[in-house]
Amino acid sequence: MRSTVMATFALKRWLCNSSRKIAAASPWPIGGQRPCHSWTRGRSQHTVFRWQQTHRHPERTRDDPDENGERRSNNPAGFHPSIWGDFFLHYSNPAASPEQKTRMAERAHKLKEVAGMIETSRTCSLPQRLHLIHVLQRLCLDHLFQDEINGLLDQIKHADVSGCDLHTVALWFYILRNHGYKVSPDVFMKFKGAEGKFVSNSPRDLLSLYNAAYFGTPGETILDEAVSFSKKCLETTLPHLDPEGSLARDITCALDIPLSRRVRIYEIKYYISIYEKETTMHETILELAKLNSNLMQLHHQEELKTITSVVEESTTSGKPIVLSRQNCGDLLLDSGSIL
Repeated sequence: MRSTVMATFALKRWLCNSSRKIAAASPWPIGGQRPCHSWTRGRSQHTVFRWQQTHRHPERTRDDPDENGERRSNNPAGFHPSIWGDFFLHYSNPAASPEQKTRMAERAHKLKEVAGMIETSRTCSLPQRLHLIHVLQRLCLDHLFQDEINGLLDQIKHADVSGCDLHTVALWFYILRNHGYKVSPDVFMKFKGAEGKFVSNSPRDLLSLYNAAYFGTPGETILDEAVSFSKKCLETTLPHLDPEGSLARDITCALDIPLSRRVRIYEIKYYISIYEKETTMHETILELAKLNSNLMQLHHQEELKTITSVVEESTTSGKPIVLSRQNCGDLLLDSGSIL
């Protein structure tokens, strides 16, 4: 029963990481390449960490012929040992108890409520519908309501945005392109002034424009201009904002990695803390987001426990792990995943 419960939350988890596919598949021209400094910085930080570990524990680098020979035979690639060791092999999460069945029943009930909420939002204003979809995406709940959201998107794509503000137009453009709809970038032409600058009323408008423009394709000059203009304005505005505020944090993260290129599942905890303070917060969505996040974490811990046990068994027996398409699938199925 437990593997079935955990498998429910493993379904289509790759949808929470759609940004990785977009970033890898976007053939940006040399002149319009989007910078993303955090990847390089992350690599350098990893190098520094390894250097510190080596110098803090010099005994790990001593030349022991027997030990090095055994390590090379079991680890031909020369990877460093995991810092976690066998932690997950013996770790037991207090939340992984029979009470999980009760949580699953609560979750199923909440799912029905949110699905009905999406359906009834068809009569709401365009900004409200866009905000609802955006919230579900940021909370990594959108893959649970694909049919309802797709029906709402079919309605939204025909909306008239000629009278909307920059934030609404940018969010409309962002959501539709994120779901694969063909939307013309000419919707931003009305926001360009006489000198070619974009007219905005707030940093939030600029941030929405900045994130939306990263869905541009080669040849869409107006989106390249939007990225350049909004980036300069956000960098100028950032020092004047409250550093502890959510807007300043969103701008800082966007300048580091645009929203469309981030791994959303890593930001669930932060966005939950922001969403529960919003005036438009809905209790059902908030509870579902917390429950879904906790159960996904339990599922990942179960996977790590299974993988650790396989590695531990291989180390004890002295037989190297030979991964193929077949036993990789068996390993994932044993950990409760659905391929």
